[in-house]
Amino acid sequence: MPLFTITMRSGRTVAEKNAISAATHEASVSAGYPEDDHFQRFVSLEEADLRISPRYPDLPAPRGEHVLMIEAVLSSGTEKERKRLLLSAIVTHLQAAGTDPNDVMVFFGEFDRANSSFGGGRFALPVGVRPKK
Repeated sequence: MPLFTITMRSGRTVAEKNAISAATHEASVSAGYPEDDHFQRFVSLEEADLRISPRYPDLPAPRGEHVLMIEAVLSSGTEKERKRLLLSAIVTHLQAAGTDPNDVMVFFGEFDRANSSFGGGRFALPVGVRPKK
């Protein structure tokens, strides 16, 4: 269950956001998350409200106007290899959707599923456990 928060400068079209959303979800599925595990939110900020160093830490070219700051919140204990796979897939799928890899920043955070609910007033089930239909 990744929860993606995608922060960008305002002015992006619905079509652009849809392409970013689809690319991010495709990356998640390719990294092994279920197709129906789709949780994203977009935050669009004015120029004065989003300040990003153009080359930090050692980028060969400055970031462009279409920089994406992606926070991926994962279940605690997610293996480093799965994070690496997800990172690679995010960059690859966003590049295919027209985003320069130089403009993709990804930050992973973790939370204990016992501290969350996906709805219905029920705590989240452990990873790999799905309710019977």
